[in-house]
Amino acid sequence: MPRGRHRNPEPLHRLLTPTAVAGVSVASAGAAWLLAEPLALRLLVALTAAAGVGGAVLMRSWDRAAGRRVAELARERVKDEWKTDERIAELESDIEEARLLRARLDAKLRAKRVELAGLRGEHAALLRRYATAETERASALEKRRLLALEASTAPAGAPKELPAVSEERTGSGAPTPVGYA
Repeated sequence: MPRGRHRNPEPLHRLLTPTAVAGVSVASAGAAWLLAEPLALRLLVALTAAAGVGGAVLMRSWDRAAGRRVAELARERVKDEWKTDERIAELESDIEEARLLRARLDAKLRAKRVELAGLRGEHAALLRRYATAETERASALEKRRLLALEASTAPAGAPKELPAVSEERTGSGAPTPVGYA
């Protein structure tokens, strides 16, 4: 397959007609120098004129066909430009719609993130309250258990005695500096 500027060579019939008209004209001019008879010269001039008129008619028909083809190509080019412009406009409107949708979704996402952060804070506060309540409940249970233990070991009517005074404790039961050493 040929490539480059010789890809679409001119067809032979397109080159043959102009060449034939030119050849007949040159041959007639050359023959006119050789002929002296008026009748032969007239026939030669008529043949040359007929060849010229035939070539002109053929060239004009080719010119009209080429003009129609150029007009058709121009119409198709304009039609393609319109289609392209319409497609570009559609794509631009689609882009604008996508941007608006993205902006709405971004706003929704930000709102959900704010809501989620609030819920996380609320959850952490509830966990802290639950842990505090559990600690207080455990402390109360432990105090109750210790009170029950003390009540069971001490006689019911006997007063409670303070521990004996030693080097480590004072009379009120507070630790002394020796007890810290």
